[in-house]
Amino acid sequence: MNAEEYLRLLKEEFPYLKEKLIELESEMIFFNMEIFAEYTIDQIMTENMKELNKCFCFQESKIDFVDSLLLNAMTVSYCEALLLGECSQQMDRVVELMGPKLRTLYGEYETYYNDLGRKK
Repeated sequence: MNAEEYLRLLKEEFPYLKEKLIELESEMIFFNMEIFAEYTIDQIMTENMKELNKCFCFQESKIDFVDSLLLNAMTVSYCEALLLGECSQQMDRVVELMGPKLRTLYGEYETYYNDLGRKK
């Protein structure tokens, strides 16, 4: 799955994000992934578990089908935003709500990020 297909599906599943998402070059997927991460963070902060699960299920269902650019965006834009965003203190609890693929992707990025800090 490429960025354009992912973006189309994201807009179908979350129509209220349509106005915020940008349809430009595929490299804009990083910016769009951050927008989706911000939306996910809003669900965490407002404890909207139904919508949060919808966000996580959407990502979980796409992981096996995305191209390398999208997987990178999921990692460095989506997972990083969750790891470092305003919900960071809640992620130990929230990560348990993720499906196994997304949880693995998040966990691997968290380990990578923490290892970077130890090397300094």
